Amino acid sequence: MIKRLLIIGGITGIGHVVTLLSLKFISKFVEEPTLAYIGELDSLSLLIISVVAFGLQLSATRNIATAENWENELNKTQCARITLALILMVLGATGYYSTKNYLFLIAPVIALNADYALYGIGKPIAGAFIALMRVMIPSLSLVVASIFFEKQIIEIFVVSLIATYLMAGILVSKYLKVSYFVRPSVKSLNMYISNFNIGIASFSMFFIGIGLINVLSYFNDNRIIAVAYIALKFYMVFKGVRRIIVQAFFKELKDESVALKVDSFAMIAGVVFLNTLVFYPKVIIPLLFDQKYTVYTYTFVILGLAGFISSFTTSSGTRLLLKKKDNDYSRNLIVAAGITISSGILFSFFNEQQPFYISLAILIGEISLSLLNIRSLNERLFVLERTKFMPPLILMTILFFGSTYIFGQELYSYIISLILVSFIALIFLRIKFNKML
Repeated sequence: MIKRLLIIGGITGIGHVVTLLSLKFISKFVEEPTLAYIGELDSLSLLIISVVAFGLQLSATRNIATAENWENELNKTQCARITLALILMVLGATGYYSTKNYLFLIAPVIALNADYALYGIGKPIAGAFIALMRVMIPSLSLVVASIFFEKQIIEIFVVSLIATYLMAGILVSKYLKVSYFVRPSVKSLNMYISNFNIGIASFSMFFIGIGLINVLSYFNDNRIIAVAYIALKFYMVFKGVRRIIVQAFFKELKDESVALKVDSFAMIAGVVFLNTLVFYPKVIIPLLFDQKYTVYTYTFVILGLAGFISSFTTSSGTRLLLKKKDNDYSRNLIVAAGITISSGILFSFFNEQQPFYISLAILIGEISLSLLNIRSLNERLFVLERTKFMPPLILMTILFFGSTYIFGQELYSYIISLILVSFIALIFLRIKFNKML
């Protein structure tokens, strides 16, 4: 169990390092209006992914994991995805005359990528490699463009997205030994209707994160959106770590003991994420981004708190799906997303707009989702079992504070903290879950 997680974590970690590297360069070399535009394009590409997936990806992954003839399930799903993608291309035509909607023209390339099937057939490591490629190519293109081709950075970023999904889709089809191209069929769109609840939920999840930029860009200036994009992109790196932990044990999450283990890994990651931003903002923010972002420390710290609180219920959404509680899963995400968007819009009307208001909206949404999922799972010991992890988490926090107090906010002090925290985490996990280690 640990070996699989370490391999997947290592592969994913490389992708996250490249993402952070790209954030470092674009935050330093790219002007705020251009950075805000890149943020909106990035968010829009994720919106297209959410629309094309719209419930099918989750249900297909679940069905592929349990079906004997998973190739048939995959083909039906891909047929529906490409059909909807071709319809979305109509929206792309409007982009030439008005907005950035031209990005919808790449919807078919996104739809033909079937990497979700790798997790369904129990090949998470292969899925992690594809995910790494999807992250690396656009991120590295931003790094190169920010240094040498700043004026063409938008065009280079869009081309990199197209190339990434094209290569990923072809590689996945060869690995699965299935056809890359599938024939569209209007009748296949019925699959979206049958998965409407999960689809709305998946779409809603997008807005409890970087997708919020798509809405709030209409209510905030370029400075707010640029800072929020950098902060939320960093936050999505943390959520990506949590998602990989869940995907690594997707098929086993029906078991409550496995879910508890998954949440324990996520809680440790969450406390490190929060304490890094609380105790070492003058180290981590200039290290990962430009020095000027240190004035927005509250924006990052609030997201750290959101990540920590939501880590306690990391496995809850997937477990609701595996328990066939699709309606609960959908309702919870829709309500939480609605609260997030409403909060963000409300805060936008405050006299002095600040990027930390966007982080605060995310925090409110994450807390709402966690509480709703706990209620829907209706497991009597859910909260109690997870509060048993608080002593080591508190000890880790004390170590971070003590290291800062003694040595100050220095890089070597932070490294010492990470080493000590890792040591405590390993000891605790070995004691708590000796069998899996």
